[in-house]
Amino acid sequence: MLAKPTKAITEVLDRFENQTFTCEYKYDGERAQIHYVAKDSPQQYKGAKTAAAKTDKGGLAAIFSRNSEDLSKKYPDILAKLNTWVKEETKSFVLDCETVAWDVEEKKVLPFQQLMTRKKKDVKIEDVKVKVCVFAFDLLFLNGEAVVGKPLRERRALLQDAFTPVEGEFSFATHMDGQELDEIQTFLEESVKASCEGLMVKMLDGDESGYEPSKRSRNWLKVHFPHFLIFFVTLTRISPDQKRLPIRRR
Repeated sequence: MLAKPTKAITEVLDRFENQTFTCEYKYDGERAQIHYVAKDSPQQYKGAKTAAAKTDKGGLAAIFSRNSEDLSKKYPDILAKLNTWVKEETKSFVLDCETVAWDVEEKKVLPFQQLMTRKKKDVKIEDVKVKVCVFAFDLLFLNGEAVVGKPLRERRALLQDAFTPVEGEFSFATHMDGQELDEIQTFLEESVKASCEGLMVKMLDGDESGYEPSKRSRNWLKVHFPHFLIFFVTLTRISPDQKRLPIRRR
């Protein structure tokens, strides 16, 4: 599922008028899907066995890009630590997430350019210089059941129940469910301070909040910081004589 770009927060407010929505940090990394089946799962791994790697506990796992490119050999460090954040009762899943470069000492997100310095395939864990953290934001399949038809609020609850955050390795995408402009403005500023690109705004409840695989949907909108800032300044920047000052458009 892909988000539709927006040029101003007015598009977001118009689209979600009278609807409940949620805002998430838009992380500056590489979109990925992680597929996993535990050794003792009643389900069998249905992907290509050549793409799957064995986990420490004998399960099978693989990582794919949004275009179904196999990323497993690019991120062996993620697969090696997978069992540290997958709960014992979680036997199978398909996880939608962002792999982000991570500063181990400063405990913060690094720029996307840092992530791109990693080798693209046949990576050996001992040679990894740029560490990554997985930021999970959605769940497509859990314990033998497809959950794409469930509302986002319910999928998020299932996501948080199925995994355990581990600092610098696995985290849930930071989110905020406030509906007011000033709340969104504050949250956007916080996202930028956290080295993110902006916000993802998503339908939270109802039939339209289901997950739509391989589709660019108007139920997910992305807002980059400059676009929002221009709109916010236009609303609030007033000259002493109460005339609006000119704002340069981009």
